[in-house]
Amino acid sequence: GGVYSSAGGIIPKIYAEFDTPGKVEAIYSMGNTIFSGLSDSYGCMITILGTDASIISTHQFAIGYKIKGIHQDNGLLALASWSDGILLYNWNGNDVSFIGKIETSAKAYNVKVAGNIIFAATKAGIEIIQIDYTP
Repeated sequence: GGVYSSAGGIIPKIYAEFDTPGKVEAIYSMGNTIFSGLSDSYGCMITILGTDASIISTHQFAIGYKIKGIHQDNGLLALASWSDGILLYNWNGNDVSFIGKIETSAKAYNVKVAGNIIFAATKAGIEIIQIDYTP
């Protein structure tokens, strides 16, 4: 009478869900923290979930931007913001503070962070940007 999966299999059932102010364009998770990149200038939403998938807290930031990609490394949070380039934030696990904005040569579709290097996937190709960042 229940949902069954063989050992190591996947149970095709939604465990939990929650609403966002706009359509989700990108998602990134770290532990129980979910970063949702939103369409239509709704920015980014951080949702912290409990062990039972209940929502502990939410925080919306980067309002005014469409977010297409999200990544972070060692507290440096980067958002690919379409025609607005790459937005950089300091994230300490609780708070988000704006650091700056990197103009890209074309629309930014995605982003990856590795230490002080930002990899931006743009309409024109890959842009590799080195920044001076100390957490």
